[in-house]
Order: sequence, then structure tokens, then C-alpha cells
Amino acid sequence: MNGENKADNGAVASAQTDTQLTSSNIFSSYQAFELAGRMANAFAKSTIVPKEYQGNPANCLIALEMANRLGSAPMMVMQNLHVINGRPGWSSQFIIAMINNSGRYNTELQYEIKGTGDDMECYAYATDLSGRKVTGPTITMKMAKSEGWLDRNGSKWKTMPEVMIRYRAASFFGKLNTPDLIMGIYSTDEVVEIASDQYVVIDDAGSGRDHIGQVLDEPNEPVPVGEAPAVYSDEAHDANTQTQGESETVQMAIDMAGQPALVCADCGVVIAKSEYEYANKKYGRPLCRTHQNDARKGVRM
Repeated sequence: MNGENKADNGAVASAQTDTQLTSSNIFSSYQAFELAGRMANAFAKSTIVPKEYQGNPANCLIALEMANRLGSAPMMVMQNLHVINGRPGWSSQFIIAMINNSGRYNTELQYEIKGTGDDMECYAYATDLSGRKVTGPTITMKMAKSEGWLDRNGSKWKTMPEVMIRYRAASFFGKLNTPDLIMGIYSTDEVVEIASDQYVVIDDAGSGRDHIGQVLDEPNEPVPVGEAPAVYSDEAHDANTQTQGESETVQMAIDMAGQPALVCADCGVVIAKSEYEYANKKYGRPLCRTHQNDARKGVRM
């Protein structure tokens, strides 16, 4: 009976962990962030993911967070979130797919096109669950000319205007009616059309990505930190973990974006500063919560 109870308790704990990771964002707890860090590391080592994510755990971590919020597969997000001129952009097809699969409308996204040539105009619409027709802004070829969309090098507006006007109508529909799905991100077509003086490339040398990869590949050489906290009891540490919560995990994400990262000596996952200091003092090496538990039991991975 004891064995069955332990098995049942383990199953419940596992289910609670799974629920925690799938029902909240990856910054909701240390456990969620540790798991996301492991997944990001694995994706970054893949040669199948797009080049923006290869060898870049920070980009993979962002993709995982966005996939979690959208309820989509991480690979799907990576394949459809492109970085152009230093800015992320959704593929237009993915925007349409997100709207169609959102469950908010009885119909797929439809398009009303009027006129031809320079007089062409289009808007996207759908019928919501109450039967009401929901429309997006009207896109016109005159607008495209005034905004300079037609004049960009390699612009598809000149060769396939009917396709481009539908894509733009869908993007504008999403921004107006489903902004939580779009997350404020432009479509790739819009990103291409943004003038060069409207964006700044922060790190064109890729130094942040290279440093992150180096730190995660060398988990036994953590970056030194400042003075450790005064109290190191397990009770005080657990209480401190609960009160700090999301603030430190957000800081961990900032660290991964270009600053020295603190990692577990046993598995290489990124850990918070308080975890690093506490484990270094108590166990003689930086450990994540999982391997701290192993160390308490006398298990060394």
C-alpha cells in the first residue's frame, strides 16, 4: 500500500508540475524557468530550427514563451517568426492561421475586394460566435502608394497586388480585433517595408549570442558574483525563493539576452543569482533547485 501511495503521490506531483508549466508563462516559477531553459538549450543545438535560433538559447527561450502563450508548438512559432532588419515579424500565413484557429469566429477569415488596378481596395472580415460580422480596416492601393509599400526593392505589391492586399488586410484585422494573438508584432511584409531610419540594430555582431552559448557550454566555470546573502538555512532559502518569484526570473531572461549568465554546475541550466549564491555556499558549487535536492540526498549527477 505504501508503494501505491508513493506512486500516486508522484503522479499527482507530476500532474501538478505539468499543469503549472502549461497554464502559466515560463517566468511564473523557478521550476518552469529551469525546464524552459533546458528546452531552449536543446532547440539551440538543433540544425533544423531556423538560423536565428541555432546556437541562440535566448531566442529559443522567447519562442518557447510565445508558443506557450499562443498554445502552439514551439517549432511552429520558430518557423513563422522571422527576424528582419533586427525586428521580429510573423509570416502573413501564420497570422491568418492564428485567427482562423482562435475559436473566436464561426467562419474563416474572408476578404471583400472591390475595384481593380490603382482603385483596388480590400478588407478582411469574419462572423463571430454571436453571428455578428467583424471587419478590419480597408486597405487600398492608394494607401500602399502613399505609404511607399510599392516602391521598396523587390516589392511584391507590383507583381501580385491581390495577394499582398489580402495579406495586409489580414494583418490589420488581427491588430484591431485579436491584438493578444499578434502580440504587437508586425507581419514580415510590414517589417521589410519599415524604413531604415525607423529601427536600430542593437547587436549586429552577435556577441550576445556567442557569449550565451559559451557560458551554457561550460557549466563548470560559472561567472563570479558579488557577496552572498547572510542567511543560508534551507527554510530561509525556500521562503526567499517564494517571495522573489517572477522578478528574478525576468532578470534571468535579461541576463540571457547578453549579460553573463549564472548556470548550474551539473546540468548547465541558467539559474537565478540567489540560487547561485545559496548553492555555492551550502554545496560548494552552483546548483539548480533539482540538483540541490539531489545534493541533499547525497546524489551527484
